[in-house]
Amino acid sequence: MKTLNIITQSIISNKDAVVDYHVETSTLICEVLAEFTSRENFINLFTEMGEFIKKNNVKKLIFDKRNMRIFDQTSMEWYHVEWKTSMKKYGLSVYRKILPNDFIFEKSVELGRLKIAKENPAFKFEDFDIQYCKTVEEAMEK
Repeated sequence: MKTLNIITQSIISNKDAVVDYHVETSTLICEVLAEFTSRENFINLFTEMGEFIKKNNVKKLIFDKRNMRIFDQTSMEWYHVEWKTSMKKYGLSVYRKILPNDFIFEKSVELGRLKIAKENPAFKFEDFDIQYCKTVEEAMEK
């Protein structure tokens, strides 16, 4: 694994998440701190990140969900169908996801994706480079 010399800028820090921007790689890293984030807090977090993305050269988002135990499916639908589609217009289309080591959580994500695809036929997961990783370091390299 190569070592990156990265300049980091802190974007958001609250009870739900920490978001940093890695300038050299044009990457935002969103580490969720809470086991559960309400829909309102989730939308506020991603809206704030979206404002940063609109003004900066963000090409990749690493979404580290390892601390989460449950999630609100309507938040995930909004995130995919509305937020991702909007952010693609600003150049963000690469997503690396880090899930908790939890079979039920992984299955919930899988079922949620199927539901989103079925209920939102205009949204195509294939329009985005989405990969699942085990660590932030792996996500940075991919």
